Amino acid sequence: MVAGDRLADRIGIGVLTRVFTPELVDRVVDQAGVRERRKRTLPARVVVYYVLAMVLFFQSGYGEVWNKLVAGLEWARRFQARMSLGMQPTPAAITLARQRLGWQVMAALLEETAGPLAGQQAGPAFVSGMRLVAIDGMCLDVADTAENAAEFGYPGNDLGRGPFPQVRVVGLGECGTRAVLGAAMSGLVTGEQQLARRLLAKLSPGDLLAADRNFLFHRLLAEILDAGVHVLWRVKSDVDLPVLQVLPDGTWLSRIADPAASRRLRRKGAGPEDIPGIPVRVIEYTVESADGAQTSETFTLVTDLLDPGLLPAGQAADGYASRWQLETCFDELETSLRGGATVVLRSKSPPMIRQEIYAMLCCYQAIRILISHAADNAGIDPRRISFTRARDAVRDRISDPGSFSP
Repeated sequence: MVAGDRLADRIGIGVLTRVFTPELVDRVVDQAGVRERRKRTLPARVVVYYVLAMVLFFQSGYGEVWNKLVAGLEWARRFQARMSLGMQPTPAAITLARQRLGWQVMAALLEETAGPLAGQQAGPAFVSGMRLVAIDGMCLDVADTAENAAEFGYPGNDLGRGPFPQVRVVGLGECGTRAVLGAAMSGLVTGEQQLARRLLAKLSPGDLLAADRNFLFHRLLAEILDAGVHVLWRVKSDVDLPVLQVLPDGTWLSRIADPAASRRLRRKGAGPEDIPGIPVRVIEYTVESADGAQTSETFTLVTDLLDPGLLPAGQAADGYASRWQLETCFDELETSLRGGATVVLRSKSPPMIRQEIYAMLCCYQAIRILISHAADNAGIDPRRISFTRARDAVRDRISDPGSFSP
């Protein structure tokens, strides 16, 4: 080891270090202004890697996660001596180190690594030449403390309050690769539509954004279209969609009314066709089972692509069906990384909860990047590679000695 080099400087996270390089981690640490001013056993870079390992080994305690993280340093005699004496950071020391790091570093790390992985070629990531992107939300249970209750709030229904406070997370993903493009989080008082507005900068002009019924809102729709992004959104059954013109393919032209203008004009007796709004094309369809014995509910989609030649109805239906891939992303986060949708996050305070969620998203995106590279090298669709098996491979090499050779 070179003079001045420390064992802590050798710590990494196995194959994930290819995505979260020491140089990248050091840069986001410096940008956040949390670089340590004196030498510590847990410098900022090590804490970043620890938080990522903590996500990968969600069911392991703090000490066990530390042992997995540093097992690749077994070649170092000084390290072996310290381990044999049980010298490792206490849970309290790790908690303090995480607090010093803050959540902004993990948010910046996600910002650096999030993005599309499909390139610019045609394929499953594209519909009618447009990159298919989806937006969706989920809620995560957190520890039932007064601080978390005040920050995030409880879910509730007619039966009463839920048992745990929850964090609302809205994510934007590329359907063809299931890569994360961006994410925003808040307490339950902030709705999915408001969080979606924070993610508009993650979209690129020409993208086709698919969304479910909860996201249709006149103002949000207008902002997305102003950004040059096309939409393919499902609408609720009570949305007013007057038939303004029937097109040869059976779809029809309509509009999404401005709520304020709609109320004002309706008070004056105006009919639905007289109320202005954002022009849309309406596509309705049902889905039959393979044997034709069952038929689904009616799906009603709207798009700003008014010409059926730009987005045929069949491709629109197939494209909307592909938005389940973002739901699969959330399932993989909750099941493969977190251990299940009913598992409460381990962090106890709002800042550490945000840090943990951003770390989950970072690990998820890093595994997706590795999957994408492996698929490119093998010439196969990245969706054919199991996320769970890729996660297990990353876990197995979290302390790969080859990554920490002296």
